[in-house]
Amino acid sequence: MKKNLLLILLGLSTTAVLAQSPQAAQQEQQVVIPGTAAPKGNARISGTVLDAATKQPIEFATVALVSLSTGKPIDGTMADDKGRFTIQKVAAGKYKLNVSFLGYQLQAVENVNVASDNDEVSIGTVMLATDAKKLSEVVITGEKPLVEEKIDRTVYNAEKDITNAGGNAADVLQKVPSLSVDTDGNVQLRGSSNVRVLINNKPSSIMASSVADALKQIPADIIKSVEVITSPSAKYDAEGTAGIINIITKKDSGLEGVSGSVAVTAGTRASNGNGSLNVRRGKLGINASASTVQFYNHGDMSNVTRFYGADSKTRSQVGDTDIRGGFYNGLLGFDYELSPKNNISGSIRRNGGEFKMENGQSQTFTENGQQVANETFNTNIENRNQRVGTDLNLDFVHTFAKPGQELAILSQYTMTDTDTRNNQDRFNEGEAPFYLQRNQNDGANNEFTVQVDYVQPFENKTNLEVGAKTILRDVMSDGWFKDVFENKAEQEALAFDYAQDVYAAYATYGFALKKLNLKLGARFEQTEIDGDYKQVDAMGTPSRLSFSDSYNNLIPSVALSYTLKEKHTLKANYTQRIQRPSLFYLNPFRQEQAPGTVVLGNPKLDPELTHLAELGYSTYFKTSSISASLYMRQTNNAIETVNDNSELENNITIITFDNVAKNKTYGMSLYGSVKPVNKWTVGGSANVYFVDLKSDTLSNSGWMYNINMNSSYDFGKGLSAQFNGGFNSRRINLLGEFASFSYHNLAIKKELFEGKGGISLGLDNPFRKSMKMKNDVEAYNKSGELLFTQQTRINNYNRGVRVTFDYRFGKMEKSKPRRKRSIRNDDTKQGDGNGGAGGIQ
Repeated sequence: MKKNLLLILLGLSTTAVLAQSPQAAQQEQQVVIPGTAAPKGNARISGTVLDAATKQPIEFATVALVSLSTGKPIDGTMADDKGRFTIQKVAAGKYKLNVSFLGYQLQAVENVNVASDNDEVSIGTVMLATDAKKLSEVVITGEKPLVEEKIDRTVYNAEKDITNAGGNAADVLQKVPSLSVDTDGNVQLRGSSNVRVLINNKPSSIMASSVADALKQIPADIIKSVEVITSPSAKYDAEGTAGIINIITKKDSGLEGVSGSVAVTAGTRASNGNGSLNVRRGKLGINASASTVQFYNHGDMSNVTRFYGADSKTRSQVGDTDIRGGFYNGLLGFDYELSPKNNISGSIRRNGGEFKMENGQSQTFTENGQQVANETFNTNIENRNQRVGTDLNLDFVHTFAKPGQELAILSQYTMTDTDTRNNQDRFNEGEAPFYLQRNQNDGANNEFTVQVDYVQPFENKTNLEVGAKTILRDVMSDGWFKDVFENKAEQEALAFDYAQDVYAAYATYGFALKKLNLKLGARFEQTEIDGDYKQVDAMGTPSRLSFSDSYNNLIPSVALSYTLKEKHTLKANYTQRIQRPSLFYLNPFRQEQAPGTVVLGNPKLDPELTHLAELGYSTYFKTSSISASLYMRQTNNAIETVNDNSELENNITIITFDNVAKNKTYGMSLYGSVKPVNKWTVGGSANVYFVDLKSDTLSNSGWMYNINMNSSYDFGKGLSAQFNGGFNSRRINLLGEFASFSYHNLAIKKELFEGKGGISLGLDNPFRKSMKMKNDVEAYNKSGELLFTQQTRINNYNRGVRVTFDYRFGKMEKSKPRRKRSIRNDDTKQGDGNGGAGGIQ
C-alpha cells in the first residue's frame, strides 16, 4: 500500500503539483477604480516593488494604471508578499504607473508602452523612498513596527526589540502576542501546547528532542522575526491544534557583495556568541553562520506527595538545583542561478550540545504521622542530555514566463542522535550510598521528506495551488534501567522502534471579488505506522509487542477577508487539524525523575482531530493600530496527562498519557499599538480564554489569560531604551493546574560606528530576586476516590544582567530578488520538554 500510494503521489507531482511553502505568492488583489471604464485586452504589465533603503519587498503596495490620453487611473492591483505585481487584461496603448504605499513617497513609472494585445511588459524593479512626513503620522511605515498584523499571520519583528539582545529564543517568544512561555521554556499558543515550531519555514533536528530545550540553544541575536499562524490553510501540513510558530533568522539578503555580523554577550545567567557571513557574486550566493550558547543557573525546589487510603502517607522532598549547559549551531548554505528561470539551493546545518542538571534532595517519609526510616534519606540526582543533529536540504525552483507560475521540488533529510541519562545516589548523612540507580536512553531520529509544489495563476484574478509530499520517519530508542541495592544489581532493558510515514496531497483555490478575498482548500493525508518494542525485565524474561496502524484524513480549510475603506479588515477562517503524537508521548521507556516519581510514554496513543474557527478584525488610524480575534477549538480525543496506579502500593506515582478528554476552548486575543509622541511607542497584547476539559471520570474548567506590554523610546543620537513585561495566569489540565507567573525586562542600547554596531545593557527581572513556579496534581481512581496529590514548588533565581556588543560589516549592491521555497514538517504533537518519557521524542 505504501509503495502504491507513493507512486500515485509522485504521478500527481509530475502533472502539476503545487506550493506547500509559506512563501507562496499571495492571491493578487485587483484595485477597482470607481467610475472608470477601461478598454480590455490580453496584455500584462508586471514588476516588483522594493524599499529603496533596505531593498526589501513592500507587500500590499498599490499600483495604479493611468491612461496617458486621459490622465486618469483605469485599473490597478496590489503587490504580493514578495513585492511582485501583475496587471492583467490590459489593452494596447501608452500608460504610466503610480506606485504607492503608506509611509512612502509616490513613485511614477512613465512611458509604459503596451505594443500589442498579447504583449507582456515587465517594468523591472520600482524603488519607493520613505516619506519622512508620513512616517511621523502613522504606525505602518517603511520602518517595521514591533508587531505586524497580516492577512494570515501575526509577525513579531524581534530585531526591533533591544531587550532581546543577549537572550535566547525562549526570551523572544514570551514577548509574542498570543504566546506564553514558562521558565522551563514550554510554549503555549492561545492556551494550547499543541504547536509546531519551525526555523526559516523548515523543521529542524534542533527541535527533535524537545522544543523547550531547543529554544534555549538559539541566541536571540540571530532571530529576525517570529511568525504566528493560527489558522493554517490546506497547503500546510495538518499540524497542531493551535497553529504554527515560525522563527525567521537573519540571513543572506540576496544582494551582491560581502556582508556579515558578529555579536558577543556576557551575562550572569548565560553567555553567547554568534557570527554570520554572506557572499554573493553573480549567479552564486553562499551564506554561513555559527553560534554558541552557555547557560548557568540555580534554584531550589520542593515536592510533597500525599497518599490517601487505609493509611495516610506523605513523602516530602526538598533540595537545591544547579543547571548548566552548552550548545552550538552551524549552517553552510548556497543558492545558484542555473538560468534566469531555474534556481537551485541547498544547506547543511549541524547542531548539538549538552544539558546538565544536578539536584541534591532530602527526603522525609511518614506513615500515619510516624517517620519511616528506610524511606527517609538523601538523594543526589544528575540529569544529562547530549544531542547531535544534522539537517540536509536541496531545493529546485523553476519559474515560468507567466508571472506567478512556479514549480518547486524540495527535499530534506534530518538526523538526530541523543544520549539521555538519569543517575541517582541515595544515602544517609555521613554514610556511603546504599542505593544506586542508573537510567540511560540512547536513540536516533531520522526523517526524509520529498515535496513537489506548483502554482498556477489565472487571468480572472484566481490562483490555484496544488502539491504532494512524503515524510518518512524512523525513530529508535535503546534504554536500560539498573538498580544496585546492597551490592545486588537488577537491570531492565527496552528497545523501541517506531516508523511513521505520511503521504499527502492538497489543493487550494483563491480568488478576489472586489474587496473580498476567498481561499478554499482541502488536504488529504494517509498515515502508516509500524511499531515494535522488545523488553527484558529484572528477572531476565524477554517480551515483545508489535503493532501497526493505518488511517487517512481529509482536512478542509476556508479563509476569507474583507477590506473596508482601506483601513478596516475583517477575517474569518475555519479548518480541521490532525495532531499525531510524537515520541515524547509514545516512548514506553521508564524514567524515574526522582525517588517515587516516574514518567512513562504510551505507544497506543491515537492522533487528535480538532475543529478550529476564528474571526478577526484589524484597523489602524493616525498613530495607532488595533487587532482582535475570537476563536474556538474543539478536540474530541485530546491527549492528556493521566495517572497509572499500578505501583501505588509501593508509594510510586506514574504519570503517562492517554486519549481520554474532550477539550473545548473559547477565547479572544487583542493587540494594540500607539505612539503618544513621535519617539515613544507603547504596545500590548492580551489573550483571554475559557477551557473545558472532560473525560469519563474527571473534569476541569476555568478562565485563563496572559498579557504582555512593551514600550520603547528613542532619545536620539543612537540612544534608545525598551521595556517588556508580561503576566500569565494559572493554567489548568485534567489532573490539576500550574500557578501563574510573570516576567519583566529592561534594556538600553547605544549605536556605534555610524549605526553599524552597538552596545546594550539588559536587565532581566531586576525588581524580583526569583520566580516561584507551582504545579499541583490530583489523581483519582475510576470510582472518583482521591488516590494522591502532588504539590511541586520550584524557585528559579532568574534575576540577571547581560552586556551585548554587535557589529555589522560589508557593502551590498543591488541585485534582483531570488525566489526560494522550503519544506515545513509540522504534523506531530511535540513534548513540552519538562521531563518526558526518555530521550528520543
